[in-house]
Amino acid sequence: MKSWQRYAGVFLLAAAALVIQQSVWVLRLFDHGQPGSGFMPFGLGVILAILAICLIATHLGPEEKQIPFWEPKAWLRPLLAIVITAAYIVVFDDIGAITSVVVLVAGWLLLVERKSVLVSASTGLLTGLVVYLLFERFLQTPFPRGLLF
Repeated sequence: MKSWQRYAGVFLLAAAALVIQQSVWVLRLFDHGQPGSGFMPFGLGVILAILAICLIATHLGPEEKQIPFWEPKAWLRPLLAIVITAAYIVVFDDIGAITSVVVLVAGWLLLVERKSVLVSASTGLLTGLVVYLLFERFLQTPFPRGLLF
């Protein structure tokens, strides 16, 4: 894994060198005593070069023993999180903002984080209450109306 980090560091160092070169030769660092259009790209290129050198320096040495990235069936929870988020996006306008926030938080805690039903339901309801009070009452921001709110 360290070799891939070193390759990424070399690539980022080359990209930083290109940014620095273009900001000096093409865009100009200073123009009539003021910072020119290449000043910010130059600074960002220097920062990128420093970070790339740090990346290369911290990943020197022999390769480490590889461990599996995913445990068996570990992909189910991220997939479930994606499905819950997609469902939230689809039903947001239909069931309303507050109701969908309650369902999202409660469903996320129950299915993804595997919390108890009591913790999931109470956290979902409290989150919905906070969202309602903050946005509807204090900020007076209109949200899509739905089944309950």
